[in-house]
Amino acid sequence: MENFTIKVESKLDEIYHCLNKSNLHIGYDLYNGACGTALFNFYYARYKSDQEAYNTGFSLVSTILDNVNGDNIDFTFSNGLAGIGWTIEHLAKNDFFDFNSDELLSEVDNFLYPLMINQIRSGNYDFMRGGIGIGLYFLNRRISVNISQYIHNFVDVLDEVSEKSINGIKWKSVLYQETGETGYNISLSHGIASIIEILSRTYKCNINRIKSKYLLEGAIKYLLNQKLGNGFNSIYPVLSLESTKKPEASRLAWCYGDLGISVALWHASQALGRKDWEEEALLTIHHAAKRRDFKKNRVIDARICHGTAGIAHIFHRMYLNTGVETLKETADFWFKQTIDMAKFEDGLAGYKTWRSEEYGGWYNSPGLLQGVTGIGLALLSVVSDDAPSWDECLLLS
Repeated sequence: MENFTIKVESKLDEIYHCLNKSNLHIGYDLYNGACGTALFNFYYARYKSDQEAYNTGFSLVSTILDNVNGDNIDFTFSNGLAGIGWTIEHLAKNDFFDFNSDELLSEVDNFLYPLMINQIRSGNYDFMRGGIGIGLYFLNRRISVNISQYIHNFVDVLDEVSEKSINGIKWKSVLYQETGETGYNISLSHGIASIIEILSRTYKCNINRIKSKYLLEGAIKYLLNQKLGNGFNSIYPVLSLESTKKPEASRLAWCYGDLGISVALWHASQALGRKDWEEEALLTIHHAAKRRDFKKNRVIDARICHGTAGIAHIFHRMYLNTGVETLKETADFWFKQTIDMAKFEDGLAGYKTWRSEEYGGWYNSPGLLQGVTGIGLALLSVVSDDAPSWDECLLLS
C-alpha cells in the first residue's frame, strides 16, 4: 500500500503541473472549465500544504469572477452559472478563502430562481443541464429566509408536475435530445435518482419536509419497481423498464446505473432512517463490487463520468459511509486501474479520454467530469485524511 500511495502522490504532482503549466481550460464552468481546475488546486494545496497551489487557485477564482456574467454563460450546473456559483460557495464554506459569497451570489440567486422553476415546470429536471442542478446550488447556499422559500417552492413545483400512481411517483423528461423522445430516466446524472438525492437534502434541511418525504417515498417506490431481476449484469437498467422496448443492463459508472443509484438509496435511507432502503443500497453496491470485467461493464478510460476514477471514487465514498471493508478493497482495485490508465505519452499526465471513432477517438480532456481534473480529485480522496466533500458536485456527498 505504501508503494501505491507513492505512485498516487507522484501522479497528483504530475496532474497539478500539467493543469497549470498552460491554459487548458475551455471556459470557466465546473465540469469542463476553470472552476473544476480551481477546485483541484485548492484541495491539492491543502493536502500538500503548498502555498503556490493556493495562489494558483486564488488566481483562477479571480479570473472566473472577472469574466463571468449572465450575458456570456448559460445557467446549468455542468456548464454554467449554477455550477460556478456552487464552486464559489463551496470554497468559501470549506474555508479555502475568506470571502463573503453573499455579496456576489445574491444576484446569482435572483437570476437562477425563476429559471429553476421554469425548467422544472417545462419538464427539464436534468441534474447536469436543468432544474435539479439549480436546486443543488440553492441547497448549498447558506440558508436564509429567501433561500429557504426558493427551495420550498422548488419542492412544491416538483410535486405539481409529478405523475402519481400505485407504482410510485415519477417524472417524465426528454430521453434523447436528438429525437425529442420522452420517458422516465432513472439515472443519477439526468434522472429520478438525482431527484431522490435532492429530496433527501430538502428533508434533512427541514424545508417543506412533509411534501419532501411524500415525494421521496414515492420516487423510491417507483425506482425499486425498475429492478431487472435475474439474468442481467446490473440490478438496474439504463432507463426505466417502461421507457425501453428491450431492457438493457447499465454500465458500471457514475452517470447511469447501479453505482449512482446505490448512493441515492443510501442517502435517502440515512435521511429518513429507513433500514429497508439501506439494505437495498448495500445489496446494489455489493453486486456492483463483483463487476470487474472491463469490456462487459463498458469501462474504457479513467474519467469520472464512466471510467475507473469515478468507479473507484464511488466505492471509496460508500466505504467511508459504511465502513464495509469489501468496498475499500474494491475501491483500491479500481484506483490501481486508474493509475495504470496513464499510458499515453502525449496525454495529460498520461491520461486520455475516449470518444467513439466517429467523434475522433482518444483525446486530451482537462475537465472534471471527462478528464484529468476529475481523476486528480478522485486520487486525492484516497490519500487525504479529509473527507472529499468536493464530490457534492456529483451528488455523492
